[in-house]
Amino acid sequence: MRNLNIGGVTEHFNLPWNLAVEQNKFTDAGVDLSWKFFPGGTGIMTEALKTGELDLAILLTEGFISAAAKGLKAKIVKEYITSPLGWGIFTGNHSTFYSVYNRLPKKYAISKLGSGSHLMAMIHAEQRGDTINPEDLIEVKSIDGAMESLTKNETQIFYWEKYMTKAFVEIGTVRMIGEFSAPWSSMLIIASDDALATKRDAIYKVLQVINNESKHFVSAPDTVQHLQERFKLSKTDAATWLRSTVWSCDYSVSLHGLENAKQALLKIRSVPSGLNLYDLCDKDLTIV
Repeated sequence: MRNLNIGGVTEHFNLPWNLAVEQNKFTDAGVDLSWKFFPGGTGIMTEALKTGELDLAILLTEGFISAAAKGLKAKIVKEYITSPLGWGIFTGNHSTFYSVYNRLPKKYAISKLGSGSHLMAMIHAEQRGDTINPEDLIEVKSIDGAMESLTKNETQIFYWEKYMTKAFVEIGTVRMIGEFSAPWSSMLIIASDDALATKRDAIYKVLQVINNESKHFVSAPDTVQHLQERFKLSKTDAATWLRSTVWSCDYSVSLHGLENAKQALLKIRSVPSGLNLYDLCDKDLTIV
């Protein structure tokens, strides 16, 4: 039985994977899939792909494109979440900031350079005509690190998925002062070049399982209950999030979405203009 190591953030998006692992669906397909949570997000996982700690990772679209432009040897094997990510913009509960558009100097909490919390802060700043200097970026490793940093007022702004941060708003740790969403798919499934060279059959067995599991997840009667129990979402929030999230259940990726992300990254100088998006896609992936 072929072994595969995969990583993803500790968030509701990845519940189909967790349920499939618990129900031995990958084992039944002939793959020993080892799942690891990465609270630090995309920036940490790209490093794990580089070192060989991971064969597969579920990464933010903009984070993968940026990492690939900087030398990550990996390919898109599947679009995972087709719908855009709903980012919340947060500040400490006792902060004097009530809008990210405030021009006062501010520090940004980011999980790691190259992470979504970093890149989306940069992209949004460029769109509103603001500038973020390198010294304004403070690495905090995870959402828990960000909550501590914002509470201490070491940083004033933090971008993170809004439902996963809502619990901290409700207990008064932070305030949400805005939202941001970019016109491209939230997440991609990425395989390292080494894994594709040596474990291709196992990778595509895994993708078939998750395609089926994602279809089931959307329609299963107990999905909302699972989301409530595991991620402390209210019934209303869980149902709303589920309705607004679209899982890809085939082997295609939107070139238009990738191009949108590339153009946004170009504006913040995170990728070169000559980056060929086709080179980032596995040969068995359909580009639409």
